[in-house]
Amino acid sequence: MKKKQFDAIIKQNLSTIYGEACFGYVLAKVYDAYYSREAFGAFLSEMQSEKYAPYYQAYAKGKGSELKEQPGKYGVTPPKMASVASSSRFCYLALRDGASGLGGGSRVQFEHACRIQGIFGTAPQLDAYIPDKNIYVEAKCHEIFDLHTIKMATKYWDYLYGRGNDFGLPVLERPDTDTFVIPAAVFGIDKSHTLFDIKQFLCHLLGIASQKHRAEEASLVYLFFKPKTQTEDSRKEIDEVFLRLQQEITALFRSAHITAFTAKHNIALSAIAEYAEVMEPLTTQNTISLVSV
Repeated sequence: MKKKQFDAIIKQNLSTIYGEACFGYVLAKVYDAYYSREAFGAFLSEMQSEKYAPYYQAYAKGKGSELKEQPGKYGVTPPKMASVASSSRFCYLALRDGASGLGGGSRVQFEHACRIQGIFGTAPQLDAYIPDKNIYVEAKCHEIFDLHTIKMATKYWDYLYGRGNDFGLPVLERPDTDTFVIPAAVFGIDKSHTLFDIKQFLCHLLGIASQKHRAEEASLVYLFFKPKTQTEDSRKEIDEVFLRLQQEITALFRSAHITAFTAKHNIALSAIAEYAEVMEPLTTQNTISLVSV
């Protein structure tokens, strides 16, 4: 299955409920896998209501620039959150009414920065944070169809291969380059490219560790959207993708270097999926567990 097929399934499920007129963001061309300008405007109006206004402000000020049209290589593109497969839209809809589905309370912070001590520049961004339970959330939708490698800026070298690093990785000489690549096999995955973004995951771990005392408990939850479909062939293809994703995450979370880090910093890891026709509030009824360590 390709990303476009996955997006089409999400859009079809939405069309069944809301109708086709809600889709097609018009700029220099029509972006079919996006809500229309009018539908997105209505979505923003609801987000600006008194109930959700703090969340609107979080996204409006966030580093991801989710709510604005974007300058692209070939011209202006729609706001990221207007995509039917937007992970930030998914996270917002899943948690805007509280995090009871994650065992948390009603307070949720979206677009939560987790600065890594000693690293300058833009801090790693988590999609959500539940302060009542110290739960950090990263949401994913169609990003699992991208091919990821672990290409890191050299400023992270000492955290990974420096003396006394918390991953238990061997101490190596710092390269004279701007970036370096870590083979996925280091974390138990024998692939050249992964569905799971391990580079981002490492930055999130480092960021969370920098925000807390070592003895303090914290959780990092990866939240995926798995759309239901009435088509048997599509359901099988989606199941196959999620099986590969589950295998990758299991190997990663249970690998020696990740468990060394999480044990040292008291961070629990889990990956879950919301299994539903459309993106909706996360509950214990629409959640399936992928991995928990």
